[in-house]
Amino acid sequence: MATISSLLADHVSLRVRSVDRIFLAGYVPRLQCDGQLVRFLNERVGGTIPSPAILGKIGRAYVEEVNQFAKANEIPVVRFQKSDVKEDVARPHMQAAERDRRSGVVMLGVAQEKAWAWRGWRDGGHDAHPHFEFARHAIFVNHYYWYLFDPEWGPSFVKTNAYASYPVWIT
Repeated sequence: MATISSLLADHVSLRVRSVDRIFLAGYVPRLQCDGQLVRFLNERVGGTIPSPAILGKIGRAYVEEVNQFAKANEIPVVRFQKSDVKEDVARPHMQAAERDRRSGVVMLGVAQEKAWAWRGWRDGGHDAHPHFEFARHAIFVNHYYWYLFDPEWGPSFVKTNAYASYPVWIT
């Protein structure tokens, strides 16, 4: 009988010649199924109705905090176009930070990209206590690219979006 290891050995391989970057992906583990999402929403409103409107409120608050941070710290915000190579757009900002010996966030990029996010809709119940259904859908949302420069680590970025399950990518 074949084992998973023996099957994968014939089909999966990894060769490393050199490593020029490390990529990490994260998410909120409690938001991976609809029951956990309902619990998360109930905790946010003290156990009342787990409405999809709460997700919108959380997302709008995040976007507002991002904009305030960029403004307060005079960080340039660049809206990427579909044809842009993001690394090429960020490169002059990274080079200026290196030249000026600055570290931290040197540019914030915004791009519309596909993401899997929770959406909710009303599915019965009376007006005083409506019932909602939740499912994950592929939607196009703003992703925020936080371009960072560190004198020891060099250039990197953190990518986020304001939609549950609140993913984050770090490279």
